[in-house]
Amino acid sequence: MSWGFVLLSVVLAGVALYTVIPDLFLHRLGIGSWRRQFGPGVALTFDDGPDPEYTPQILKVLEKYHVCATFFMVAEKAKKYPGLVQQVKEGGHLIGVHSLNHKYAWFTSPRRTSREWTESVRILEQLSEREITLMRPPWGTFNLMTWWWLKQHKMRAVLWNAEGHDWEARRSPEEITERILGSINEGTIVVMHDSGGELGARENSLIALEQLCVRIVHELKLPLVSLEFPVWKLGRRLIFRAWEKWEHYYASSHGVERIDATNIFRLEKSTYDGPNLYGDDGKLLAAAGDIVGEIHLDNIRMQAKGQDIQKTALKVMHQIRESFPGLAQYVAEDPTYDSIKVFVSQTLLHRGVKAFGFTVQDLPETWRGRGIAWLQKMIMRVYHPAGKNRKNDRLGNKTMLVWISRDKLVASKIHTI
Repeated sequence: MSWGFVLLSVVLAGVALYTVIPDLFLHRLGIGSWRRQFGPGVALTFDDGPDPEYTPQILKVLEKYHVCATFFMVAEKAKKYPGLVQQVKEGGHLIGVHSLNHKYAWFTSPRRTSREWTESVRILEQLSEREITLMRPPWGTFNLMTWWWLKQHKMRAVLWNAEGHDWEARRSPEEITERILGSINEGTIVVMHDSGGELGARENSLIALEQLCVRIVHELKLPLVSLEFPVWKLGRRLIFRAWEKWEHYYASSHGVERIDATNIFRLEKSTYDGPNLYGDDGKLLAAAGDIVGEIHLDNIRMQAKGQDIQKTALKVMHQIRESFPGLAQYVAEDPTYDSIKVFVSQTLLHRGVKAFGFTVQDLPETWRGRGIAWLQKMIMRVYHPAGKNRKNDRLGNKTMLVWISRDKLVASKIHTI
């Protein structure tokens, strides 16, 4: 083996260690970075600005639809247009750093990488008068020093999991919109651009943004939310993702419907197999084999990012109160529920539901009932801030059968709860 070959191998290994390996873990695999958020909605983010022509127009669209977005700014551009930084801040949006001058990480030395990121943060903090904790490298590309700098400065690297390639002028607004919508679900981070790209591309981005603000909320029934990340270790994030995939599969295979973009309830038409249910007049409402409306809680919309158990309980009860009239109105206006006489749920969260007109009774001791009870406890482990160590019983500790007649449910939409 020649010394030249050994030297070449060492050089290639060094290059891989500095470029390919960090990029593989942080960019491709999302290990050490955030490719999604863990809330119930969709977060919009914008790169490469600020831009004196397009950033103000984007801010107007966001204001029109009451959306809080995140702008990852190139520090040298921000320094050139300090008034735009203030406009973004005054609009209630978040500001992150997108490098000093938009250079590719693989071709930047360790010393220059560290110096430029540090200077970028200094400039943006000075201009925005805010602490900068979010960063996104150009093209989402890392080198080894980028990773080291992140760790040393306790910064959070934020990537994305939905994009429309809106920097390309050949992408029509409709193509950008459809491409992004096809990748969207709870927790999605969308990347768009308010500067840069090919000539004419930004006009298409503006049209697509307006379409997205409407269609995400009204067609996908997901809220547009600000970036927010839980204080979770990697293990819990992986458990959450696995459980979320199971919930998506269940919802898809069982036809579980969202009510609207913010409602905590979801509905499914299912075959009832529990005990007979009777109305106040003694009339049979549901027997085994009947089609009933099954009420589900949209668990991701009630999950806690913090550790305050008391606040979690209060938050859930508030969400239920706010969502119940919407559930009643949805049932009243959807003709596919006209023939359904009763709506049921098996849930741990049965405390206080009688105030809404529900009847609460023990879940039958069957294998299915035991399975539902086990699933409910697993859900609480995943979404409750104390996880498996949860001891507080404010939200309920035993899975119960709760139900309400359609007449009572529909009538409740005209009352203030």
